[in-house]
Amino acid sequence: MLEEKINIKVSIAGRTYPLKVTEEEEEHVRDAVKFIEDRIKIIEKKYAIKDIQDIQALILLELASELNFLKRKTENEQKLITQKLNQLLNI
Repeated sequence: MLEEKINIKVSIAGRTYPLKVTEEEEEHVRDAVKFIEDRIKIIEKKYAIKDIQDIQALILLELASELNFLKRKTENEQKLITQKLNQLLNI
C-alpha cells in the first residue's frame, strides 16, 4: 500500500517551496531545511558572502564532497568485508 502524501511548505533563504511528502519524510525534509538554513548563516558570517546563489553553491559543494567521501568510504569498507569473508570461506 502506498503511503499517503501530505502538502507542506518549507522556506529556504526566504523563498517558500510547496512539497508533497509522506508523514515519514516530513521530519527528514524539515531537518534538511534546518541544516541548510544553519549552513547559510555560518557561511554568511565566515566568508562575509551576501549573494545567496554563491552561498547555495558552497553548500552544494560541501554536501557533494561529503557524499562522495562517504560513498568511497562505504565502497572501501564493502571491499574489505568481502575480502575478509573470502578469507574465512577459504580457510
